[in-house]
Amino acid sequence: MIVKGYKGVMDLDLSLVPKEYHKTAVDQHYKDIKDYKMYQASLKPQHRYENTILRIKKQLEYAAYLENKNRLKEQNRRYELCNKIYKISEK
Repeated sequence: MIVKGYKGVMDLDLSLVPKEYHKTAVDQHYKDIKDYKMYQASLKPQHRYENTILRIKKQLEYAAYLENKNRLKEQNRRYELCNKIYKISEK
């Protein structure tokens, strides 16, 4: 019972809305999305949601990806060293 939002407009959860108000709530939600798109179009490109919030979100996701990649690389290096030490001690 969730109607998807759009970028800066959050999803609409109808689970707590009485049945008789669902159509009105959904219509208002779509109107809000339409108004939001018109508002974003009126802004300068550098002030729009996709060029501010989404850009930062992508940068943070990429930084987390790189951090995880480096962590795995370091973990694999340590495992290899442990294996070398174990193999030397077996001889």
